Amino acid sequence: MEQYEQIMSIDSVLPFVLAFSAHGVLAGIQLGLGLAIFFSSAINLLQKESATWLSHLGFTNNLSNEYKRIVGTLQLVLAALLCLPLVIDLPFFVSLLMFIAVGAVYITYHRQAVSRSQATGTLSRYAVIAFALVATTFTSYEHNSPLQSMRYIAQDVMKYRPLEQNWQNEFDINAPKIGQQAVEFSLLQSDGKTISQLSDFLGEKPVVLFLGANSCPVFSAGLADINRLHEKYKDSINFVGVYVSEPHATDEWPLARTQLVETSKIFFNHPVATDIAQHTNFPDRLRVAERLKRNLLHQNIPLLVDGMDDAVNNRWVGRPARLYFISADGHIIYNPGKGPYSFNPLHLEPILDKYLANKEQHKKKPLALLEP
Repeated sequence: MEQYEQIMSIDSVLPFVLAFSAHGVLAGIQLGLGLAIFFSSAINLLQKESATWLSHLGFTNNLSNEYKRIVGTLQLVLAALLCLPLVIDLPFFVSLLMFIAVGAVYITYHRQAVSRSQATGTLSRYAVIAFALVATTFTSYEHNSPLQSMRYIAQDVMKYRPLEQNWQNEFDINAPKIGQQAVEFSLLQSDGKTISQLSDFLGEKPVVLFLGANSCPVFSAGLADINRLHEKYKDSINFVGVYVSEPHATDEWPLARTQLVETSKIFFNHPVATDIAQHTNFPDRLRVAERLKRNLLHQNIPLLVDGMDDAVNNRWVGRPARLYFISADGHIIYNPGKGPYSFNPLHLEPILDKYLANKEQHKKKPLALLEP
């Protein structure tokens, strides 16, 4: 399958990359700490001799056999609680008490280590106590532990990303390619009153056609560049958008699965919508399309709304974001590929300049679009 160009701007997804990375780091520390405590527990419960290497992880050595069994049992419980969110959900209050207990245990370890003049492991103990404080704050904020929150995110990606890729690969075979004739379509505009065909915007001028939905961060962020290009080329080029189904609907593949992601989106003032459920009827789709048009798109750029049969989306492979440049006579000039990785309006600007510089070579020919 053709891969096309990988030109997506990292700025369009930066808030989410940072939030997901923070989730991943905290989840990794939680899991690693749980495994370390588990091995320490096994040694305390099964081995009479103390392990010197444990001191480097912040654990005390030279415990009495009776105390080792008590500590080992406590460690086993903590290790299980730290690692269990990898496979099952833990109640919020259990996760919260777990991190408080981890902090308390390591503070106790540290005091014992100081009393025994154990110099090794001090940094490790301080690091775990600091993590316990951060994880307690995180859990209070998210009502989930870092590992449990990250598992939700990973499950979404593993479930929905392959479905998206399979759909794109299946339908992209028939999507218009460079040099081919564009496919005609007729859709209602977001005002709910005007029906327009693609051919209405061709003939006299070429068309920049963009497809997507407000729940795609790459598409939503890219509309600012679409507006800028429109201002620059509005006398020579028509810009037309098509609103399609939501790639990150709240009930399918929610982008803001956690509060941290939503906070990051707000902090960076990202225009993506994280509150839209998948459209179940055309009035719903029309409503969210009009909201996007009102908030993010230049008022003079028409936004058409795909029908509930998703016919235009399927033929042009518009989900989650897609960009085309079509000559005045209806031929595809630019098609960087499947979104979101191939969606970046900034890469279109030199192509528009080149087309207009050579417009004598693109004299109007009879317009004959392919039937849908």
